[in-house]
Amino acid sequence: MSSDGTTHTDSLLALGELVAEHGIRVVVSDLDGVLRVFDASLWDELDAMTGTPGGTSFRAILGHPYLEEVTRGLGTHARWRELAAEQLVAEGSAPADARAAVRRWAATPAAVDERVRTMLLRLRAAGTAVFVLTNGTDRVPEELAALGLEDVVGEDGRFLLNTADLGATKPDPEAFARARARIGEVLGEEIPPERIAFLDDSPRHVKAAARCGWHAVLHRASGTERAAPRLP
Repeated sequence: MSSDGTTHTDSLLALGELVAEHGIRVVVSDLDGVLRVFDASLWDELDAMTGTPGGTSFRAILGHPYLEEVTRGLGTHARWRELAAEQLVAEGSAPADARAAVRRWAATPAAVDERVRTMLLRLRAAGTAVFVLTNGTDRVPEELAALGLEDVVGEDGRFLLNTADLGATKPDPEAFARARARIGEVLGEEIPPERIAFLDDSPRHVKAAARCGWHAVLHRASGTERAAPRLP
């Protein structure tokens, strides 16, 4: 879905057209499901490890209410893992299996979608500022460094807009307002919302960005990689 509400068969092509045709000064990309991807089959493996019904591990980890605190900077990834393991035990898993499953999940490597990375770096080289906005945790910076994504977010992370630092999460309008303010601080000037293009794989986030005046494109993952609905 682009800023005019239409679906584009190639989201990266749509993003490029927006930059070329609408005087875009800044491109903001989502992280998980866009620039960084995971294998969604992991959830079945975790359910098997814990001996729980399908979907239990997903709900215990990504469905845990504490995650909202973590992504707003009010909690830690470490405490989230502890609570997720406790939830798995409450769902019938043996404690040792629950802890092992959470460790397995937390240690599962991600992959970089090189097509997205190449597009973002190409836009930056052409003069467009590029940022990454993620509903993230306190562990995101070190994980991006492990993936070698400093070329996108900056060696010092100056182009990373992590909601754990911003204190508000997508799709809350406040998250987009704070992200735009941070962009202005980094660039040394206020950027009007209509000069920002946004790429995300969540329809809710795309619609929220559009309501804030940003040009927004719904990302469609390419190739055989599957984007798991998972935070690092």
